[in-house]
Amino acid sequence: MGKLSNIMENGIAGLVSILEFRQQPSEKRSHQSPPESVRAEKESSLRSFVFGVKVNRKYLFIALVGAIVQFVVFKMLYPFPDFISDSYSYIATNIYHMDVNLWPIGYSKFLWMVHLISHSDTWLISIQYLLLEATLVYFFYSILYLYRPSKYATIAIFIFLFFNPLFLYLSNCVLSDAIFTALTLIFFAQFLWMLHKPKINQVFIQGIIIGLAFTIRYTAIYYPIIAISGFILSRQRTAIKIYGSLLGLILMIPFYLYTQQKTKAITGTAEFSVFGGWQIANNALYIYGHINVDSNKVPAEARELDKLSRQFFQQINPTPQELAALPGTYFIKMPHAILKPYLAFRYSYNEPPGQFHAWGLVSPIYKKFGIFLISHYPVEFAKYYLWLNTKNYFLPHLEKFGTYNLEINTVPSDVQNWFGYITPDIEAVSKSLQGKIFYIYPLLFMALNIYFTGYLIWLLLSRDWQKTSPFFKRTHIFLTTFLVSNFAFSVFATPVVLRYEVVPLILLLTFTALSFVSKNNINQVNKQSIK
Repeated sequence: MGKLSNIMENGIAGLVSILEFRQQPSEKRSHQSPPESVRAEKESSLRSFVFGVKVNRKYLFIALVGAIVQFVVFKMLYPFPDFISDSYSYIATNIYHMDVNLWPIGYSKFLWMVHLISHSDTWLISIQYLLLEATLVYFFYSILYLYRPSKYATIAIFIFLFFNPLFLYLSNCVLSDAIFTALTLIFFAQFLWMLHKPKINQVFIQGIIIGLAFTIRYTAIYYPIIAISGFILSRQRTAIKIYGSLLGLILMIPFYLYTQQKTKAITGTAEFSVFGGWQIANNALYIYGHINVDSNKVPAEARELDKLSRQFFQQINPTPQELAALPGTYFIKMPHAILKPYLAFRYSYNEPPGQFHAWGLVSPIYKKFGIFLISHYPVEFAKYYLWLNTKNYFLPHLEKFGTYNLEINTVPSDVQNWFGYITPDIEAVSKSLQGKIFYIYPLLFMALNIYFTGYLIWLLLSRDWQKTSPFFKRTHIFLTTFLVSNFAFSVFATPVVLRYEVVPLILLLTFTALSFVSKNNINQVNKQSIK
């Protein structure tokens, strides 16, 4: 107990000294700190940087203790996981032994592997939280090692990463978000290291990460583009650049072909994403009330859908306020809004395999109808959907973070059986508390986007851009490529909700904090980083 007490006392003292900035006076600090930093630099190891520097060991200890305490308290308040319809789909994939479903099966396989060890929902959430926290630790120390941020910037990043309810709530969802966030942060950090000091293992790691991420969420479909930009900016040899740029794409292809084949066997159409047709039709329907469609030009197989769309807008014609209640997803989620009534009119189903079959049968029709509308009315599409989704991007919808378990007190029987619940009833400290906690996050995301965009413009127009090191320039070009690609994909191809923008939020907060480092420090840090 004495040793434990000493450890806790040292940890608390470290926390106080760090957060209250009561270490040694600046003159002594500047005199005594370099030897530790120099030793870490000479060893050129992230491990020695973490464990060989006293202040970095303090950060690690505080992060570990903080993670454990926060998780225990959180699970006392939220003893059950958080679920939405996507959660049921992931679980059903395993229960009904489905080879393909509405969402990529990678996360379902993850659930299955965790389930082999224990059926406990707490075990699942613990694993998700552990993986995410471990990734945040790696990302945090990568930033410290590569950029040597100021004390204030370091503390801001540290608090955001390790004392942020966002990651507790994210990990508590039976959704792919925590795992996908972890994979993406590793992917991004690998390229930061590659821009600093390229090694061959980074090439393989980023390729494997792309392949894994693609099986978990289709968002990773644009990650090869990010990888290409990273390799172009890196100092890898040309042959390695070419190989590395192709590796991620090569590892994605087998899963793409596998999914197409399995979907064709069930629906008769070789589609990669059954949900894709629904998404395209949903996006296109946002313009239907503002155009006059010539039904004779609509593809023959979609004319019945066109007729139903015309009737819907003549009878209901949702207001902007009604559309805003479900940002960018109104025609997918509303049970009376064209797509689901059309499905119900043509097909019926009772179980998840039947649902996938029915959704897959109408998906090609929805895709043709949506492409027809978008291609014939591109200006209206830009005005009534893309502009709407652009606004949604900068103020993302809370969605899952708005309420716990959709404010429902029970879970379906499949979920009950999967986790071995005695009854279908679940509970939490509050069903609306998280909505109040996360109210500020969309505003923070918008503010960070505005600031960082302005900062980059200022940097490019000022003389500081020419004065900065190549490493600093490459980092910001790579980061901008990632953020712009994510923005384009989010606006064009997917609903924009806060849980999809966690990684951009982390990156924006981190590099915004780094931007407050003085110009001299930036130049000095980056010169050290590229030695």
